[in-house]
Amino acid sequence: MGRGIKGGALGRKFLWLALFFGILCGLENHYQLLRLVELTVEPPGSLPETVLWKSVGSLSRRFWILPMMRRSAIARELGEHYPAEIKITSPGWGRIGIAVRPYVPWLSLSYEGREYILSAEGFIWPKHFSVGTGKTFAEGKRLQSWEWDKQLLNPFIDPNRRDSSVQKSSLPIAEIRQWEDSLAGKSWLGNRIRTVVSARGGQRYLKVIAQRNNQRIQLELKDDPRDWEAVFAAVKGILSDPDLSKQGILVIDATYEGKIVARMVSPDGTGGKRLRPEGSESN
Repeated sequence: MGRGIKGGALGRKFLWLALFFGILCGLENHYQLLRLVELTVEPPGSLPETVLWKSVGSLSRRFWILPMMRRSAIARELGEHYPAEIKITSPGWGRIGIAVRPYVPWLSLSYEGREYILSAEGFIWPKHFSVGTGKTFAEGKRLQSWEWDKQLLNPFIDPNRRDSSVQKSSLPIAEIRQWEDSLAGKSWLGNRIRTVVSARGGQRYLKVIAQRNNQRIQLELKDDPRDWEAVFAAVKGILSDPDLSKQGILVIDATYEGKIVARMVSPDGTGGKRLRPEGSESN
């Protein structure tokens, strides 16, 4: 007898709930209280419409609360395909606001023959990725070109997605910033074309490639920039030597302890005579 009373009470509750939701659905169909009134993106046009709606979902036009319930997932999905920090908020009933703060391009990075952009915040993405109407982040702005040797630490936290997503880089950003800051503004070296970070004998070293008038300069440095100012002073003296200011390739190796070795290399790659620069030790 008790079970029958409880079962009847539970059934009545379900009926009342069904009636309540039926009334809500009727009101929604008539008045569209949950429809999306406005979706704004700041700055305007920073995300393509088609991709934006693919992430937000077309059903969101009718039920604006749905994307707000999964806003973290939407922001993460958009942030994996566009080099920007994405924030989703609701400025009012039926309104969704998406704020796009593009990451600041810092360096152009080559790795295993492919080109990437490294941001000042430490994010990395394929060079062809863009925000807005197809313009790449690097367009119209010349970024310093760096190359990371494949013998070193992989630059990507998720190497399998390196060509399909924006991700945090595993590179030593603080060290690279020190290197770049120390090399910036060294006009006496010429036009810096590329800086390569490589390894030799288990030790990292930098290879700075520059064009100085009709001569290609290749300056090899240890990875500790604290000693670079003394090296730079010696290199300036080497570059002022008229015997070393000819056409061709001048390789200046400052990775040795207590000495700097300079040599001319012909364009066909054959090594020339090794020359002892002023103030350095002999081999």
